[in-house]
Amino acid sequence: MTTAVTTQSASTLKSSAVTSRQLSGISLLKHRNSSAVSESTGARQVSNAERFLASKNASPPSPNALVLYLVKNQITLPIYLLVALILAHFLLPFQHITSKFLYLSHRVEHSGLYVKGPDDAYFVFFWVVAFTCIRAFTMDYLFVPFARFYNISSKKALTRFAEQAWSCGYCCVFGSLGTYLMYKSPYWLNTDELWAGWPHRELKHMFKWYYLVQLAFWLQQIFALNIEERRKDYRQMFTHHIVTCSLLIASYNYCFTRIGNVVLCLMDVVDILLASAKMLKYLGRQTLCDVMFGVFILTWIIGRHVLYVKLVWSAMFDSHKLIGYKCFFEPLDDVVSVGDAMPSSGSNKTRMFLGEELCFTEIMHFSFISLLWVLQGIMLMWFYMIIKVAVRVLSGGGADDSRSDGEDEDDDATEELDDEKAELKKFDEAEADVDDEVTLVDAVEISS
Repeated sequence: MTTAVTTQSASTLKSSAVTSRQLSGISLLKHRNSSAVSESTGARQVSNAERFLASKNASPPSPNALVLYLVKNQITLPIYLLVALILAHFLLPFQHITSKFLYLSHRVEHSGLYVKGPDDAYFVFFWVVAFTCIRAFTMDYLFVPFARFYNISSKKALTRFAEQAWSCGYCCVFGSLGTYLMYKSPYWLNTDELWAGWPHRELKHMFKWYYLVQLAFWLQQIFALNIEERRKDYRQMFTHHIVTCSLLIASYNYCFTRIGNVVLCLMDVVDILLASAKMLKYLGRQTLCDVMFGVFILTWIIGRHVLYVKLVWSAMFDSHKLIGYKCFFEPLDDVVSVGDAMPSSGSNKTRMFLGEELCFTEIMHFSFISLLWVLQGIMLMWFYMIIKVAVRVLSGGGADDSRSDGEDEDDDATEELDDEKAELKKFDEAEADVDDEVTLVDAVEISS
């Protein structure tokens, strides 16, 4: 009697297992049929998936452990470094070194103004580290929570929104400061004053701080661009950042900071509008986004292809007319580096002779003009992408960043592929469970 019951129970289990296998097979057939229907009706999705796989196979190898570590610790590492530097400055007898990181160097005693010098590199490094921390902190703890509050849930969209918010905030602050400095200067709406009286060696405290911090920001942008996930426009962005930093360094070194100030202001105004339009897009405010995008296009054309070209034209012809190809020499024998004025340096003051001969030559002139035109070429490529978006808006579509459209489609394709892989994995697991049940039933029958 017991054997019969056991046999009957084993048969029941076996038939249940077989039924489960059949149901799993039916589910797989349904899945394959639905995939076939999706393949016939959703060719765009399939092409996106294929394009994603192709780009994935063609992409460079994953970043090494050091890069991943830097990405994950963009807040903590800079904080540790900055705190250690500040503590060393106030608690240890190294003020003659640490002060170069915290304060501007190379002050002219008789005028109270500042000139360029090698110790400026310490100050720029400090702000590169500071911007790394500030950018990561504001993105993670201010802009991302703000985006979540407005129902942005996609990880990619959260990152994009936070990046644009950071760019908008930075450009608002430094664009306003740069415009104020330009408004108070003799070259406000007067391009001749950009070159008259060159070389402009001595700078006010605020202007020198503004210029060096702007350089630090763009150097930090190169760092962030290379440690974070690469975009489709990586080459254009990298070239743009390299050219921008080259222009800032060269203009600072050769005392052309006035034209550098004007160029930065022209760029910042346009970047504010572009970042604002993108933020409105991610927030789902399509109408406001389209309006902002229209204002952005108008400002882009005026700022980057009219006023900027006028500025380059002035650099090509007015500079030669007002300066001429000749050399200038002005000794500055009472320039004090901030570190040399510290008591720990061994003397109250060490005079530094930073007077140097500056020559405005054809080679230097050609080099500056070339960099300015290269920057214009990059902006023309971006303007072509902007026109494509404008055509889409006029034809009834919404404004969007053409450089990230492909990335968003790739993200959708990635999610679809991940879902399919997950479903197939579940089926394989279910089939394995059925096999285990059948094996168990067979064992029971044999033992019976």
